[in-house]
Amino acid sequence: MTLPTITVTRKSPMRKIFVPILLILAACAGFAAHQLFAPPKVSTPLSVLTHPDGDLYVGDQVSFEVFNPTLSQPASDSLRISLAGETLAEENFAPFGMGGRSQATFFWVWNTRGLKPGDYTLTFSLLPGLTHWDEKISLLPAADVQAPEPDAHWVSVDTTCCVISYISGTDAEKDLEALKSMAAVQAADVERRMDAKYAQKIPLTFLPRTLGQGGFTSDGIYVSYLHQNYAGSTIQQIVHHEMVHWLDNQLGGRLRPSILEEGLAVYLSDGHFKVEPILPRAAAIIDLGWYIPLRQLTNSFYFSQHEVGYAEAAALVNYLITTYGWDKFNLFYRDIHSAPSGLPADALDAALQAHFSISLDQLEQNYLAFLQQQTVTDSIRTDLRMTVTFYDAVRRYESEMDPSAYFLHTWLPDVSQMRQRNIVADFLRHPHSLLNQQIEGLLVSADTNLLVDHYTTAENEIRTVNSLLDLKKYLGN
Repeated sequence: MTLPTITVTRKSPMRKIFVPILLILAACAGFAAHQLFAPPKVSTPLSVLTHPDGDLYVGDQVSFEVFNPTLSQPASDSLRISLAGETLAEENFAPFGMGGRSQATFFWVWNTRGLKPGDYTLTFSLLPGLTHWDEKISLLPAADVQAPEPDAHWVSVDTTCCVISYISGTDAEKDLEALKSMAAVQAADVERRMDAKYAQKIPLTFLPRTLGQGGFTSDGIYVSYLHQNYAGSTIQQIVHHEMVHWLDNQLGGRLRPSILEEGLAVYLSDGHFKVEPILPRAAAIIDLGWYIPLRQLTNSFYFSQHEVGYAEAAALVNYLITTYGWDKFNLFYRDIHSAPSGLPADALDAALQAHFSISLDQLEQNYLAFLQQQTVTDSIRTDLRMTVTFYDAVRRYESEMDPSAYFLHTWLPDVSQMRQRNIVADFLRHPHSLLNQQIEGLLVSADTNLLVDHYTTAENEIRTVNSLLDLKKYLGN
């Protein structure tokens, strides 16, 4: 028995009323109304994301993410994708990304080389069971692929500190000499501050795509580098932060809770997205009523408000090193063991008692008293508030209009495999509708204004971003 698939076209009942508002906004932004929003989507049992992002072309090696948008576990063990009765691939549902979203992930399973441009119907089948649905996917002519992609390829160069990889024809290639010098300076500074040497050259990849907050460390360091990076920050800060992670990983440890791991990277980089006063900034969190208790933050670090969590973590590491010294902190940090409960806070509590004869709760009391002694100016409070507002807008935009970039579910496949297959489209393409371009332009401008303390202008730009996202959501597109 085959269960029928019901398709529903989603439209807002208030759409006609608000079209004039949309037209006005579009005119003000220099848009044609029909270019602002894509056609309404058809519902399916699960959400399907295709990669590369945006249009697909003949010759693409296509990947798929299939998941339940409610984040609940799909009522299935695995999923099959087929075309014209032939199975392309089967994959189990498994946690994906930092957010651990349950999904079936298919890397480069549909090689479209040799196909003709046009529409293709792929069938998605939940296993075991009879539920299935079809997705129509259009392939455009290969000749229509935009520069620099047709001639783009992976390049790697050895430097004194690093093996730097990038895609030809991108901003990283244009600025390569400056990036090489910058990376060498940051690597040397990290070694000096951590009093340790890298065991080998650092694998550093510059990606021409905004991803998350701009940097990731796993089997290598991956950093977004493009002149129009809507996630802001400075390249020196991001590279230094990730290089701390790389050397930190090399030095090892039983269990390094994220609160200390990320706090150390911010502390040793003199700030998160820029050089900033770490302790007064953390004290400003208390003034603004945003403080996250340490036990809660330790247990759910990456699910807490990002900028607040990182600022608290950096100040905590600062306090521990100020109180006990680097050597004792380092011994403690690398001697934290998993707790029977499995909770990072319990592991941290036990290590604190073993090394410093203090509980996590007692540490927090001392830490808060330490922060209360800091001098917090109106400028620091304003900058913190605007930084949080800006990055909340960035993540909202990513989750709603550039989901491959959203930090909890970032599309960052095996780059070594991409080099072997010479796959570049996954990082060269991204959503590029006029609305995407308008919002990204506003975010780039807001970040620029924040760096020079033009807070009122930045706040107006961020407010416009959220208004456009509100309108898009209300209209049901």
